[in-house]
Amino acid sequence: MTELPSIAFVVATLDEEPGIEACVRSLLQQRYPADRIEVAVADGGSTDRTTEIVSALAAADGRVRLLHNPRRIAASAFNIGIASTSGDVVSLVSAHSVTDPAYAVLLAEAFEESGAALVGGRMDAVAEAGATPMAQAIVRATSSPLGLGPARFHYSDRPGWVDTAFPGAYKRDLFDEIGGFDESLVRNQDDDLHLRARLAGHRMWFEPRLRSDYRPRPTLRRLWRQYHGYGRWRAATAVKHRRVASVRHLAPAALVAGLAAGPVALAAGGRMRPVAGTWAVGVVAWAGVLAVAAWREREHPRAVRVRVPAAVGCLHIAYGAGFWSGAAHHAGRALRCRPESAGG
Repeated sequence: MTELPSIAFVVATLDEEPGIEACVRSLLQQRYPADRIEVAVADGGSTDRTTEIVSALAAADGRVRLLHNPRRIAASAFNIGIASTSGDVVSLVSAHSVTDPAYAVLLAEAFEESGAALVGGRMDAVAEAGATPMAQAIVRATSSPLGLGPARFHYSDRPGWVDTAFPGAYKRDLFDEIGGFDESLVRNQDDDLHLRARLAGHRMWFEPRLRSDYRPRPTLRRLWRQYHGYGRWRAATAVKHRRVASVRHLAPAALVAGLAAGPVALAAGGRMRPVAGTWAVGVVAWAGVLAVAAWREREHPRAVRVRVPAAVGCLHIAYGAGFWSGAAHHAGRALRCRPESAGG
């Protein structure tokens, strides 16, 4: 590479006081030419000390910029960050993460060696010091293929082509070709962009050496809210494109539908009883998956591993229920918007 690409790191924030300083400092401490890095933090109106912390970092280092995100959602934050920076490469960063010092160098190498327009890295889930057993169990669940399926960027050590990964990095030219992030999507905006890129002929390269530490939600309630939202907005993306990026995204929805079908079949009785029998087999199989998820974590303390099934189950059911909630919302909207017939 004749010249290292300039890199614009874009961070979306909203009340991220606990981790934003460590996040931004990790970007400023990259082993990369300082004049080839800029950091844009787009804040959606934080009510804690997030903007105060970022403002202090910006005053101390001119590479940091604090931007206002009036729409308060990630998609608009990313678009604001892209428009306000000039890096050859735009790299999204989770405000919950701390980026490895070699990240920028490895990112430049990944773009050059793969020839890709999109590159994704690996997110390693970590628990904060003093985390509860449930928080630690959630970390294990979000680091397992039994928890999140074949989403390789959560656990794989093998590079290769993937459908999606986060954090994502993009050649700036890609946005000129396919547009920015869809601001009608409150969540799932990155998967939507990756699908549009793939439909335009661009695949995403996964480089597992691009590692960021990520702190998952520490309670089941917060985890449910997060993954229910992911599922709901996955349905919105499917409606938008009339397809899903991968059939694996439908697995949690199929699970939820199957779990709901059993009680209905039992209540109906008669010819529906065979369905109830199949449902029972399915429930036992899913329980087996949850048990295996706990067994995989046998080297961890008992207080952690016995909570892993609850965390994995929360991931599955929350995402699946969210998908059906989103599908019902869009179906209802389609019916409301359907024009009346001439004789109606």
